[in-house]
Amino acid sequence: MKYKLYIDTFFLLNFLMDTLLLFLIRKVLRCTATRLRILLGSGFGAGMACVLTAVPLVPAWVKILTGYGMVSICMIKISFSGMNFKMACRAAVYLYGFSFLMGGVLEVLSEQIPFFRAHGMGVLGVCSAGVFTYGLFVDFYTKWKNHSGDAVLPVKVVWQDRELLLKALVDTGNSLYEPLGGKPVSIVEKNVMERMFCGGRPQCFRAIPFHSIGKAHGILDGYELTELIIFGKNEMIKIEKPMVGLFDGKLSAGAAYQMILHPTLTKIREESI
Repeated sequence: MKYKLYIDTFFLLNFLMDTLLLFLIRKVLRCTATRLRILLGSGFGAGMACVLTAVPLVPAWVKILTGYGMVSICMIKISFSGMNFKMACRAAVYLYGFSFLMGGVLEVLSEQIPFFRAHGMGVLGVCSAGVFTYGLFVDFYTKWKNHSGDAVLPVKVVWQDRELLLKALVDTGNSLYEPLGGKPVSIVEKNVMERMFCGGRPQCFRAIPFHSIGKAHGILDGYELTELIIFGKNEMIKIEKPMVGLFDGKLSAGAAYQMILHPTLTKIREESI
């Protein structure tokens, strides 16, 4: 049996799906990646899918190993340039998982909706269903993160007579503590705090050791501020002499937040105002 392959349509569908999957990875893993890099990664993945499909006399296992292995890793590395190999492999697992779920949703739509069942989904139908599925995933993930304790809240950081309003993510995965006194450490973008310090520095300095997937071992410059006020949904929480670590880079894509709060700080009730 012979099939006719429209390579332009095949490229377009793969490009759209790869783009949606990479945006999902960026949101779930909180990776920093520009839209241009994600589009470049999607273009590479879609182009290689066309090449692997069109090249004759290549065993199927070679195509599968190349497509699901090297091409996926390269696509992720192009999109998220700061990832090391271990982090890229983790992202690839998410890529396969999201692909499986999205494929399942498309299969259900094609079987359960009478119009699609009778006439097929077509390019426009697949694209629309892909965007719709992406929106469902994002909405579900956002609600799940908010329910699990991760949320973006407005905060005010105070040092001496200087104040700064920021957006802060309450991250249940932040387990940093100051090694001497055991204070919980929140993370702030260094360039943001430089505006507050104006060349000066708080007297209380601590070296905060940390490790992450992208960096096995590292040191953050930690400083004790005068005050931190968290504006919650139903109350304000005041923390005296909070400890913050300065991160040299961006904490979120698109500047959604500039600070990562330690989760224990939002559970303080004794100092609520």
